[in-house]
Amino acid sequence: MNRVALQPDDTGSQYHEFTLDVRLRRPQIRLGRALSTPSFFIDIDGVLYGGSAPVAKGPGVLTYLRGRGFPFLLVTNTSRMSASDIQEKLAGLGYQVDADEILPVSLAAVEYLTQKFDAARCFLIGDDSLARLLEEHGHTVSRKEESADAVVIGQSLWADFGEIDIARRLALQGAEVIALHRDATWPDGDVTRIGLGPIVAAIESVIDDAVTVIGKPQRAFFDAALSRAGFARADTIMIGDSIASDIDGAINADLHSLLVRTGNSATESVPKGCDGALDSIADLPHWCDGEFPD
Repeated sequence: MNRVALQPDDTGSQYHEFTLDVRLRRPQIRLGRALSTPSFFIDIDGVLYGGSAPVAKGPGVLTYLRGRGFPFLLVTNTSRMSASDIQEKLAGLGYQVDADEILPVSLAAVEYLTQKFDAARCFLIGDDSLARLLEEHGHTVSRKEESADAVVIGQSLWADFGEIDIARRLALQGAEVIALHRDATWPDGDVTRIGLGPIVAAIESVIDDAVTVIGKPQRAFFDAALSRAGFARADTIMIGDSIASDIDGAINADLHSLLVRTGNSATESVPKGCDGALDSIADLPHWCDGEFPD
């Protein structure tokens, strides 16, 4: 098992030093292939499903990657499901993925809390799946205004200002405010919903200390994923639908990147530093055949 310490970076991220103790199977690269064999980080929402993602063709893309010996790790900012929950949902859509091929930000947040507090008292803004994950790892979850070590902000369909009001008072009393990410929006089928970004911004406007952000686009999150999967930074390509979280984060982490046009950034221009754009994940095999001929 590999460990990596997540350190503050030079982009203003508010990571405290901690280690992600996430057990992942090291992907197998076929013998005889060059060390420059590409490896892939693949986002989930808006790429494998959600938005206009081609769910019917997605499973075949992962089969193609395995057949070519191109390892991948699914990296996601979803806070609504654990790795096993995501695995189950993907299986229902035809994807054959092991839980240890998935690194959700919810697990990264749990590891942060464990490293920082051992057993944290958490005021939670988020759904019940995140509450269960926190409790399974020994943390206490409350939705009432009572003494807390941390205010944990995950995705919920209808966050309200009453929760933000409580979070502010707890922060002023010393609780650390921890957001799993700060994505502005997320694709929910045909609907684009407000993400954690507006909630984080609202809380930041009424507290003095910075909010600790865990997931993409933080460089430390990508560094931890590289260490877990055993991927070489120079050979790793991030595939995602969000310029702000996936593409800008990958560029800052010195990774290659491909934007897919099926989610958050479907109509935006390809940013400088990005290696290109695909109409959807279904186009990845054709792109690989051109870039990495068999």
